Amino acid sequence: MIQVGQILFILSVLVILHEFGHYITARMFKVRVEKFYLFMDAGFSLLKKKIGDTEWGIGWLPIGGYVKLAGMVDESMDMEQMKQEPQPWEFRSKPAWQRLIIMLGGIIVNILLAWFLYTVVYTTYGQKYVSTEKIQKNGLSFGETGLHAGFQNGDRILSVDGVHQARFNRLVLDALLGDNIEIERNGEKKTIVLTDEHKAEILSKEGRGFVGARNQLSQVIIDSVTPVKNKPSVFMAGDQIKAFGNKSFFYFDQLTDELKKHKNQTVQLTVLRNETPVTLALPVDKDGNVGFGETVFFGPSLEMTDSFVNEVVSGSEAEKAKVQKNDIITGFDNKEFKQFSEFKSELKKSADKDITLNIIRDSKKMALPAHVGSDGKLGFGLASKNQPSYEIVNKLSLGEAFPEAVKESWQLLIYNVKQFKLILRPKTEAYKHVKSPVGIARALPDTWNWEFIWNFTALFSIGLAFMNLLPIPGLDGGHALFTIAEMITGKTLSEKAMGHVQTAGMIILLTLMALTFGNDIYQLVVDKLL
Repeated sequence: MIQVGQILFILSVLVILHEFGHYITARMFKVRVEKFYLFMDAGFSLLKKKIGDTEWGIGWLPIGGYVKLAGMVDESMDMEQMKQEPQPWEFRSKPAWQRLIIMLGGIIVNILLAWFLYTVVYTTYGQKYVSTEKIQKNGLSFGETGLHAGFQNGDRILSVDGVHQARFNRLVLDALLGDNIEIERNGEKKTIVLTDEHKAEILSKEGRGFVGARNQLSQVIIDSVTPVKNKPSVFMAGDQIKAFGNKSFFYFDQLTDELKKHKNQTVQLTVLRNETPVTLALPVDKDGNVGFGETVFFGPSLEMTDSFVNEVVSGSEAEKAKVQKNDIITGFDNKEFKQFSEFKSELKKSADKDITLNIIRDSKKMALPAHVGSDGKLGFGLASKNQPSYEIVNKLSLGEAFPEAVKESWQLLIYNVKQFKLILRPKTEAYKHVKSPVGIARALPDTWNWEFIWNFTALFSIGLAFMNLLPIPGLDGGHALFTIAEMITGKTLSEKAMGHVQTAGMIILLTLMALTFGNDIYQLVVDKLL
């Protein structure tokens, strides 16, 4: 429900302000606004009230909103009004330049909103990103799709299409949207060309997770175990991999690369189990895999007393229990745990129950009453004093934040253009990954976090501005295109032709919406059933 609440809140803010952009510019040029609706009122509305000439309301279908301007062919498809003599207060009676401003009013407000939100975020929470230089200091680790595309574990990405990217999350996106990726491998520079087929495989299987930081083997622990094809795993939760045969490795990907050299063989793997070395006979399949990606999930090997709370999720049970950053959590109900994996495993057994959390704060032991969520979580994150931090946080002044907000909004607009071009290349199959509000809501965090919400709203606002700029009839960009053509040629489309164009545009938009909503709803049902 929190995810639904977040997407409804974000959509409401964006739709109301976008439509307000049309409303305020229309009123500025004395155009009568007949309706102002949040969400669509197909058939009926949830709430409505007429104030002056305008009916204000909330529709039942949360896929947007609209303002109905007198004398304009829009989503309402009200052609009867267009048969009457034009009136001074109607949209069609205004000069083309005024109509163009009204059409672009929503887009302008979306961009201004992004500028405002990013400025607030940068001055309040700081400008945060993962440093490319820090995360790939010792090279990167790649998933199967990345390796198949030609990368090797340990590669460093220098640039994409000749441009260096300081932010790692942007670097990954650049790699998926670009073509020529310059890397450094063993001191030599090489170029990898990502084909559309490579991109299709990456997007369908691993997405942005196809590349990441290299995990040190000493800091990786088997977090939980599930059987494969009804066969029990040889691993146990809490196992820590120590060596392969008589070889030891520094990075986890070095171990997996070595295992690929022993396809269709059974190898000896040494793990540390309850502080005791145990040797396991591990079968390697024809692809060089031993089931790490299928049977186990990996988490950092966190020693409880050597870790500290680095995040408390807003609205979470941990926040209600007054857990604070830098607290050291030792256990709960007077049970102490050495590894974080052991703590998580026991915590899940106490799902939806009250516990007493044992912590150390400022060298003092404390006991905090807490309630464990139904998912077996409290809502905090840990970091190890011994683990490297890749994040950079720059808290900016107002004078510094605003230019950065403008720059960020411009970059996001460029990324929207690149992503749209990628969607139009069928071989990448990127069109399969377009999300409706249902799909977006499922990807949102299940706890309320204002920093995330305002960042996401600003991001979404730029996306909405770009979408409305597209020259598709029914969108602001389509209306603006016809108005610009009129300003250049001096000729206007007839009401009848405009009606046909609007109908065609609405059919296109509704078809696209039906496909994206249908795909996300189908996936939601499948996930619930399986």
